[in-house]
Amino acid sequence: MSVQLTLYDGARSIGGNKFLLEAEDAVLLLDFGLNFGALGAFYDEFLGPRPTTGLLDPLELGLLPPLEGIYRPDFQLSDGRPWERLRRRAGYRRLDHLDGVLITHAHVDHTGQLSYLREDVPVYTGVTTAVVAKVMQDTSPAGAERETCYVVPREEREGLLHTGNFRKVPSRGRPFVALDPVPDAAAAFWQASPATRALEAASLRASPDGARVGGLVVRRFPVDHSIPGSCAFAVGTPAGWVVYTGDLRLHGTRGGQTRAFMEEARKLSPLALICEGTHPDQHSPVTEAQVAERAGATVRSARGLVVADFGPRNVERLLAFRQAAREADRLLAVTTRDAYLLEALHAAGEPGVGDPLEDAHLALYVKTRAQRLGWERALLDRYAERCPERVVGPREVGAAPQRFVLCFSYYDLPELIDVAPPGGTYIYSSSEAFNEEMHLDLDRLRHWLRHLGLAFAGEPPRRDGTGGDPGFHASGHIHGPGLVELVETIDPQLLIPVHTERPEFFRQHFPHRRVLFPRIGEPVRLA
Repeated sequence: MSVQLTLYDGARSIGGNKFLLEAEDAVLLLDFGLNFGALGAFYDEFLGPRPTTGLLDPLELGLLPPLEGIYRPDFQLSDGRPWERLRRRAGYRRLDHLDGVLITHAHVDHTGQLSYLREDVPVYTGVTTAVVAKVMQDTSPAGAERETCYVVPREEREGLLHTGNFRKVPSRGRPFVALDPVPDAAAAFWQASPATRALEAASLRASPDGARVGGLVVRRFPVDHSIPGSCAFAVGTPAGWVVYTGDLRLHGTRGGQTRAFMEEARKLSPLALICEGTHPDQHSPVTEAQVAERAGATVRSARGLVVADFGPRNVERLLAFRQAAREADRLLAVTTRDAYLLEALHAAGEPGVGDPLEDAHLALYVKTRAQRLGWERALLDRYAERCPERVVGPREVGAAPQRFVLCFSYYDLPELIDVAPPGGTYIYSSSEAFNEEMHLDLDRLRHWLRHLGLAFAGEPPRRDGTGGDPGFHASGHIHGPGLVELVETIDPQLLIPVHTERPEFFRQHFPHRRVLFPRIGEPVRLA
């Protein structure tokens, strides 16, 4: 009845969750994300892992767990590197098999290193998370670290790894299993190739909630977070249930889902609760309803162009701005990436997301671009055929800026040179800066807005903590009182905090509970 948990990342850091759960003969991974802090310790925007050496760099630098047997063979050099060194390193293990990976949601800090895993390892999640992950891969530049849903086989030539000829070597789909129904439209999207290279897609298979993975029952619970499709998991081991929250909150429009999960998890009398703790110091978080109200009032009172800047794939926020635009008799103009995401979510049956091609309050903004990838060309063809009157560019927006709410981010700012708005409002509805790099980005944003004559709504506090225009952003994570409510409601025998830089919060607030803080790479026996 042995049950063992090993944290390979995400213990005393925000993100990078990679947890290995073993129970008798079953071996599961709970998420397999990228730790941006660890990556940034070695790399920057212009310095990254060498694509021609596969696993060598991330394993050597400790960015991947030293688990021989779980990674893609085509990412490994024939000279034996880096395993010849790693076999002598603390934490090294060889696994004979891996039954599956449970993915809670599609944020990169939970999915970003799936690319390196063997392509035959099944990925268990929900249909919405699966299609969002494919959208992210379809619309991103090709690269070894982005092969989440389908892989491009490598071959070794002269001691280096190369992708095969795109005319002869197709991409191959990973086996994804959705623990909820898969609509026909979502299955068709999963099979579609976004690029010139053909795609041999593995099916997006539906399996009922409560499916067995490696002989263990796995249950999936929808929760509220800042990306659609987020869930928590419970794994039934011979010694009891192990519950994993993923990332979640109570103050979004689907906070009721989180509370429903808490009640269902309590009924399981769990052996252990692996619990996120990103923002334990928050006591009265801004809610998504408050953000929608504040954004709506700002859009209604604005003159000239309105630019809405919010996090990528935060569809809840996008829909709030769509409603604000409708109330102000404006069009919400989204980029091609956002339109592609909305199409995929509609195909997946995501509640509240209609067909963007049929949405009279939604326009497609087409950026100035010399080349376009296959997915974007096909998207433009669909819009040209179905709703050409709602396809706009800098000329149309610049000629009538008062008609639009333009969904742009920091990286879209150069496009505003072509729009040339005669003033207007820039609504910053994203997270505050929490490191020097983000403060530098905000400094650049302020320079842009001054140059363009745009008023700054939702401006975050400056480095010294002064200033700021709060109320335009809601965190994706549960607050301190919510964490206490969650833990006390679920009432686990053992509490394991993860995804946190504040472990002392759990010591202070749960002195009557058994709280465990595992060290990275050291197995902990749960039963």
